[in-house]
Parts: sequence; C-alpha cells; structure tokens
Amino acid sequence: MDPKFAITIILISLSGVMAPGPLFAATIAEGRKNRFAGVAISFGHATVEIPIILALFLFGSFIATDLIKAIVGVLGGFVLLYLAYLELKSGDVEAKPAKGYVTGILMSFCNPYFIIWWLTVGFMLVMQSMEYGLFGLLLFIILHEFCDFSWLTFVSLTSNKASDIWGRKAQLILTAISVTIFIIFGVWFLATGTTTLLKLYG
Repeated sequence: MDPKFAITIILISLSGVMAPGPLFAATIAEGRKNRFAGVAISFGHATVEIPIILALFLFGSFIATDLIKAIVGVLGGFVLLYLAYLELKSGDVEAKPAKGYVTGILMSFCNPYFIIWWLTVGFMLVMQSMEYGLFGLLLFIILHEFCDFSWLTFVSLTSNKASDIWGRKAQLILTAISVTIFIIFGVWFLATGTTTLLKLYG
C-alpha cells in the first residue's frame, strides 16, 4: 500500500474535524465539566460515521438526495438553537459520559454539512480505499476515527484545564464560544435547509 494514501487520510481527516463547528462547540461545552467528554462524543460521532462510510463503500453516492440534506438541515438547525438555549440556561450542569455519547450522535446526525462532506471529500477517500479492498477500507476507518478521537479529546482536556486554572471567568468565555457557534450554525442550517425546500417545492 502506498504510504501517501495513509498520509492523505490523516491530513484530510484532521482538516475536517479541526474546523470549528457544532461538534467542536459541544466538546468545549461538555469538556468544561468532564475532561474526557471528547472520548464519549467521539464514540457517538463514530456511531453515525462508520455506517455512513460502509454505506458509501457499498452504494456510493446514491444514499442521499437534496431533500434528505434539506430536512437534516432544518432539523439540525432547531437542535443547535435548542442546545444553545440549554447551554445558556444551565451551563454549569455536570457533563456525563452518556450525555457526551448522545451529543456526538446528535451533532453528527443533525449536521447537513457532515453529510455533504462525506458525499464529496469523504466519498473520494472511500473510493481510493477501495483500490486496496477491505484492508484499505479498514485502514481508512481506523485512521479517520483516530484523528477524530485525538482532536476531540484534546479539545475537551484543554477546555477542562482552562476551567480549572481560570475558574468562573474561563467557564463564561468557553460558554460564550460554544453558544455563539451553536447559534451561527443553527441559523445557517435552518436558512440553507429551508431555502432548498422552497426551491424543491416552492
């Protein structure tokens, strides 16, 4: 197997997971109270992500339509705005591993751009892995998930450490960051999802 393939997987996977977004915001929010929230969130994220990878490997780009992406966008927008509300209302509620797992699922399943990424960039990587058969697919999944787990764990550890060192001030700043990201992406998802639905059925 060409080592360049493995390097490509790592670099592209990191560029995706390290981009600020709902998953990043949720990890900051829960990391304030649970330093290992990133691990639980990553497991939730992988629960949604791995079946998508397998479906792309088997069925290619036929698994999603503009309608599905639009519906996910609208639902995801509402979920993110609701999470922003909860974060403002009860930012000091202790995070639990089970909550982190569910958060990882929600932040992935309700993010239309997560789906778009997999139907474009992710699909390209899956197709490249097919050149090496099942071994290539397995290697792709392992390397991609390793990047997700590493980054989200780092984010939650950093968030927790900042809260320990700087106390209430750091918690307020981190809450403001996560809430802002939730609101921005929530409005964006709602707007783009609604626009697509109007184009399809308006």
